[in-house]
Amino acid sequence: MQGETVVKKSIVKKTKIFTPIFIISALITAFFSIFSLISPSTLAKIMTFIQSLFATQYGWTAMLIPILCMGFLVVLGISKYGNIVIGGKDAKPDYNIFSWLAMLFTSSIGIGIIYFGVNEPLYAYYLAPSSTEAPNKMEAAREAMGTALYHWGVSVWAIFSVVGLVMAYFVSKHNTRYLPGDVIEKSFGRRKWVPATKNTMNILAIVCSAMTIAATMGLGSVQISTGMNQLINIGSSLKGALPYLVLIILLIVCFFASTTKKVGKGMQVLGDWNVYLAILILLFAIFFGPTRYILNQVVQLLGTYIDQLIPRNFDMFLFSKDPTYSTTWDVANNMWWISWTPFMGVFIASISKGRTIRQFAFATMTIPVLFMLVWHAAFGGIALLDAVLGTGKIAKHAMESPDMTFFAILQTMPWPKLTSIATIVLLIMFISTTVTSAALSLARMTDVEGKEAAPVRSAVWVILMTIIALTGIFATTLGGNDALNAVKSLATTLSYPYLFFFILMITAFMKQLMKDKPQI
Repeated sequence: MQGETVVKKSIVKKTKIFTPIFIISALITAFFSIFSLISPSTLAKIMTFIQSLFATQYGWTAMLIPILCMGFLVVLGISKYGNIVIGGKDAKPDYNIFSWLAMLFTSSIGIGIIYFGVNEPLYAYYLAPSSTEAPNKMEAAREAMGTALYHWGVSVWAIFSVVGLVMAYFVSKHNTRYLPGDVIEKSFGRRKWVPATKNTMNILAIVCSAMTIAATMGLGSVQISTGMNQLINIGSSLKGALPYLVLIILLIVCFFASTTKKVGKGMQVLGDWNVYLAILILLFAIFFGPTRYILNQVVQLLGTYIDQLIPRNFDMFLFSKDPTYSTTWDVANNMWWISWTPFMGVFIASISKGRTIRQFAFATMTIPVLFMLVWHAAFGGIALLDAVLGTGKIAKHAMESPDMTFFAILQTMPWPKLTSIATIVLLIMFISTTVTSAALSLARMTDVEGKEAAPVRSAVWVILMTIIALTGIFATTLGGNDALNAVKSLATTLSYPYLFFFILMITAFMKQLMKDKPQI
């Protein structure tokens, strides 16, 4: 019996928490976090300069990425490769189609729909050349709605779907680690340039993911605290401390969510209820807001989006009054979504067993976008209606205190306190889902074997991302500088070199797919 115990102990591997890749990526992340605290304005200036330099020289590349991803997915989806099942021909899905799409939605762009879903149509109306140079207000408003949905539509989901598909295929088919660099190694073999590319890609992916989610977490916390302050009118002495208290609550929630043994089931339940609550708030706005206007806006926005879907991806605004708009808005927007792809690829791959390439190609590019269309038509449409034909108070919030815009819209409908509470709960759930999924992805990516999302490592990443968000809020409060936007700019800037790796991943996938010659 004693000998058997020794054998069992030798078989069981002790989880190594502080792996080399974890230490290196955590130190780099910590360095940028300290930088954003000490001198956020300097960091912002450096990042803005790099972004401007890249956008001016290579912005056209970022504009082509979404259209290439869309075309790539459509070709795969209608081809014989569309029948390939992730995990093998007999693999069964771990989650139903609703839960699968709900987790994809809530782990990625869920947070942004409350903030940008109302603000972006107004920004486009006042700033986008397609709106400001329109012949009349009606045309300007139509163009603004189309621009806003373009930034949150098929383009985004095509980018996410491609990287998720690539990671899922290599992990399930070739048993690679949950690391994007390993995709390159598997496909291109041991060529001289591969090791350096692989390691650089892996470190960059981890740091980029951590900074992206930290910025999102911080901005979401500020919006939650804004809603809470409006709801219960917190005194000025506690108002400044509220974002920190919200972050601490989020830290506790995400800490336990990422370390529970039933995290997969928990993510499914949380994702489902996120979507249920979002649909409930949306239906409330449709029935108790300007119903006829919203329904008309849905129809008009659908037509505008279909009309713009392809041409919008090629529009560089070269001869407009503001030719820099494309580089400062559209290019930056595409690169921001690319900065999400490292952790989104890992998360999508981990929940996509049993799904076909055809489902990746079409389900992810249509169903979430239809929801976004109705959401933009309702909330963004109401904001735009007030700007064009109303008092302009909602537009004023968008320009001066954008965290307040969504709550200002709720004030125009019945039971604003009840709907504000529901919105705050939705924000907390969205952030919790995003941070938890990111922590699990980062835990896998920093594992020795790139497979296990150890609870302790997941918890450490939750803490690290919370600290970055805290330093951003703290620096903003002290110096009046938007440190959280500096962190966001950093994440976007880090995605510029990652763009090269992103293209390399797609190339590796095509190469490997033809090499494998799967039986279909």
